Amino acid sequence: MKKSLTDKQIVKRIAKGDEHVFEQLFHAKYAHLVLFAMKMIPDRMEAENIVQMVFIKLWEKRNVLKIKSLNAYLMMTVRNHCLNVIKRSRYHYSVDNLPQLPDVEENDIQQKEEMLKLVYSIIDTMPLQRKKIFKMSRLDGLKYKEIANILNISPKTVEAQMGKALKTLRETIAFGTIKQKNTH
Repeated sequence: MKKSLTDKQIVKRIAKGDEHVFEQLFHAKYAHLVLFAMKMIPDRMEAENIVQMVFIKLWEKRNVLKIKSLNAYLMMTVRNHCLNVIKRSRYHYSVDNLPQLPDVEENDIQQKEEMLKLVYSIIDTMPLQRKKIFKMSRLDGLKYKEIANILNISPKTVEAQMGKALKTLRETIAFGTIKQKNTH
């Protein structure tokens, strides 16, 4: 969708029957609106049907609609259609009805596993106290004050050790990434 057209211009052109602008609007907003609908209707096919109906109604009523904000109009209309579907169906969505997560590329999983291995190996090379502080903060989710109380050290020491740990991680990972790129 051309960014140069304002909502007002798009609405005017659609009202005049400009199918090209309508098609561009559809392609620009469709995926976002389906995801929005799926927050209320976890059935992807139903969510897609709702969004398609909204666009059909927009086209059918293009001559009479007074739209100031296209995004607000589309979101509100999708929301209202979702609520109507929920009311009509008397169907209560449960966890069993949630759509399956999209397939993740095996390469992505391998890369994440390799990155985790690298991070853990870097953590293992850190001095004992720094390693302990890092794990308590990042893995156990403790705050610096809590860590300081447990280890009987000052919060500033915890902060300094975390800074050093994070710097080591950043530098080592960045160096490893550069080194990997140069070897390919």
